[in-house]
Amino acid sequence: MVNEKALQLRKSAKKRKPNFVVKESKFTSGVKKRWRFPRGKHSAVRQHEKGRPALPQPGYGSPASVRGLHSSGLKPIIVSGIRDMNTIDPKTEGAVIRSVTGQKKKVALIKLAQEKNITLLNMKDPSAYVEDITKKITERKKLKEVKLTVKSKKEEARKKKAEEKAQKEKEKESKESDKESEASSVEDTIKDTEDKKNAEKTITKRQ
Repeated sequence: MVNEKALQLRKSAKKRKPNFVVKESKFTSGVKKRWRFPRGKHSAVRQHEKGRPALPQPGYGSPASVRGLHSSGLKPIIVSGIRDMNTIDPKTEGAVIRSVTGQKKKVALIKLAQEKNITLLNMKDPSAYVEDITKKITERKKLKEVKLTVKSKKEEARKKKAEEKAQKEKEKESKESDKESEASSVEDTIKDTEDKKNAEKTITKRQ
């Protein structure tokens, strides 16, 4: 079991610990806010002059027994799958689900953690999160179904329109062909009558 006294000591030490940054980072935007040891020959920070930023010292550190542990006293273990969750010891370790994990996978991991009594260190209310995600998934499914029905109706209407257009074109073609056949039959009858007349003329001439 983790020493509660050590955790309290770490908490009080963290309250006293200042932010160790490069002195110029407060005044110059080009300098990153990170810690670098001052190497200047006349550096007031390095020489521990009064009123200057503090240097990192062992006194600011937390007890070795609780170093790297969560405030609850559990060791944080990053989880990205069911295999990682199965290796966790609920008494000494806590799960931290990766932020890049998908919603469905997260829900499965939360349910598994609840079954095995594993503490989720990066979630305040896992059950509420699961409810919210399941609600969103059902809403998404309903929207998808509505979109699919609308799409199918549109496709049916498009097909119907195309069929009607094709039928109209066929009717138009048949009418045109009928007109052509009528015109050709009229031409044939005219030709026949002309041939008959010519034949009669030749007969009368011979007589």
